Amino acid sequence: MTADEVELEICLWPAERAAEALQTLARHAGLDWHGGDETAVPSAQVGVERGALGEWIEWAAARAGIEAEPVESAVPAVADLLRHAAPALLALPRRGGIDLVLLVGVRGQRVTLIDTDGRARRCQVSALRAALCRPLEAPLAREIDPLLERAGVAPQRRDRARQAMQRARLTAERIEVGWLLRASASAPMREQFLQQRFPAQLLMLAGVLLATVGLEIAGWRLIGAGVLDGRLDFGWLLAWALLMLSTVPLHTLAEGIESHLTLRASTLFKQRLLNGTLALDAAEVRQRGAGQWLGTVMEAQALESLLLNGGLSGLAAVVELVVAGWVLSAGAGGMAHAGALAVWLGFAVVLGVWQLRRQRVWTRQRLAMTHNLVERMVGHRTTLAQEPAARRDARDDQRLMDYLAASQTMDRGGAWQAALVPGGWMLLGLLMLVPSYVAGQATPGALAVGLGGVLLAQRGLGGLSGAMAALGGAAIAWREAAVLFAAPSQATPGQHAAVMPPRAPQGEVAARAGDAAPVIDASGLVFRHSPQGEPVLRGVDLVLRRGERVLLEGASGAGKSTLAALLSGLNTPDAGLLLLRGLDRASWGERWQRWATEAPQFHENHVFGGSLAFNLLMGREWPPSATDLQQAAAVCEELGLGELLQRMPAGLQQQVGETGWQLSHGERSRVFLARALLQQADLTILDESFAALDPQTLERCLQCVFERTSTLMVIAHP
Repeated sequence: MTADEVELEICLWPAERAAEALQTLARHAGLDWHGGDETAVPSAQVGVERGALGEWIEWAAARAGIEAEPVESAVPAVADLLRHAAPALLALPRRGGIDLVLLVGVRGQRVTLIDTDGRARRCQVSALRAALCRPLEAPLAREIDPLLERAGVAPQRRDRARQAMQRARLTAERIEVGWLLRASASAPMREQFLQQRFPAQLLMLAGVLLATVGLEIAGWRLIGAGVLDGRLDFGWLLAWALLMLSTVPLHTLAEGIESHLTLRASTLFKQRLLNGTLALDAAEVRQRGAGQWLGTVMEAQALESLLLNGGLSGLAAVVELVVAGWVLSAGAGGMAHAGALAVWLGFAVVLGVWQLRRQRVWTRQRLAMTHNLVERMVGHRTTLAQEPAARRDARDDQRLMDYLAASQTMDRGGAWQAALVPGGWMLLGLLMLVPSYVAGQATPGALAVGLGGVLLAQRGLGGLSGAMAALGGAAIAWREAAVLFAAPSQATPGQHAAVMPPRAPQGEVAARAGDAAPVIDASGLVFRHSPQGEPVLRGVDLVLRRGERVLLEGASGAGKSTLAALLSGLNTPDAGLLLLRGLDRASWGERWQRWATEAPQFHENHVFGGSLAFNLLMGREWPPSATDLQQAAAVCEELGLGELLQRMPAGLQQQVGETGWQLSHGERSRVFLARALLQQADLTILDESFAALDPQTLERCLQCVFERTSTLMVIAHP
């Protein structure tokens, strides 16, 4: 064995110590661990089979307040993945089971691993990559080596030839590498920024900017003193040129750090935005209009751009102003000059606050117009048919005039701010140098330093004005988009299931032991749409057992759909006990929808832009297997959608939705039915799912539903 293979062998953790490995890796990676101190995987629950172990690792990480994201890679790209994977828990198939490797860092071509004693060890990326790919490459090597020998390939070239042939044979093969660890999406932004080491990178950027400004000041002092003393010669010019050339690599380095920071921060913002959007409460999504959500998304996009640009330019401006204050105090104007800069800086802040108020009014007008525009587009035909044109046009014209007035006010304020802050300081700074120059009390060098400080402060104030405008816009955007970014943090890290839910294959509807136990057991359920509102449901008791068929009837507004949303896990009761297969919502987490699914009412269900297969198989693994596609086609045939599939040129792969194949009202309702049935959950809830069907189609669909559901609840009007 090579030295790298020995190091790797020492760093192998048995699967039974996965909990300890997770905790050790999180500690070395600087992630906050909120879990317990378990030191062994409960083998009675998950064993050491890879799929079960992965499910346990993801559950245990979520319980501890971090995320373990499973990752796979094409064989040729494994080495590149390893160079960017840390921190990661890697899975090596060895000794008839699975061993774990704790990857905490990468530097160049060497990775840093943690052994079972908690010590850091290093080995080559190639050695770790070879260990991961060995199950696929070893059989090929036994085939390739005899071929190379018969072909007369020189022994010193056989390794490279073998690797090239293996890459060619395994180009399309993918392997499960392991799990990437990172701070949970519900963790505070401060913790996520610390994990990404943003403070250290910002300090590095500030240091580079400070060095750049220092060289510029030295060059200005050199050339200024030479001109004012009348002794400017080739040597002085050469020294000045060398100083200016020295700033080029520093500028390049600063731009590189800014690009890296922007990319990392942008990734974090988008990840947070995505998680926040998916974590929104269903009731809250329904309460806000489409136009309001569009405005919120637009502000979220603007927030990222404004915050990043404003923050980085503001950092550069602050560095320049701090240095400018020091330079002014050392120049002809002395501390009075530096004090004048501080006063002018306060004036700039006041102007920025006034401009922020104007910008806030303009943003409200713009968002109101966006909301109104979307609502009018949605109800365009209704408006044309039923609203008098004069009233409609007058209201639209008034909104437009209010927006134009707010825009003009904001633009005037922005123009004054951009011109007055740096330009006014330039005039004030030069006037304060006049007394020293006229009285002849200052040396040429001191005057040059003072003039350089004035120019540097002018540049800093110009950058500060732009940064204040961007950060002000970001603050306004945050007020509108905070609901998207704050949604993940509503769950406290570490407050996850205390007991891992039992593991069973998704879609299992065959008879199980203990079928007599209730699928749903609800007791005393209470639910309000708002904390101050009256309960929509009060004291609801319900027991559903496997195989039962329940029809729930009631008048409009009686709470039928609200109860369905509670049973399917879309909403959480305000009071009472709700159990699914003996466990509550906290224990099941997102797995609740695996065992209880709902086909909501038509106006709350949607056909998404994409293939018909995607719309049918949303509740199953993606991409689908051949078996999944066969089942989808079979369900469509049973629901009477066979003729539709025959008409579609691409069949199940036909694009549907607003920009694809248009489905009729009845076809859409049967797609919603098929989507629910293909999830093969223990409990299926159909909420007004048959309202758009004729009697003959209804009978056909009912027969399919009865045959393909285990426990069924149908909601309908009397």
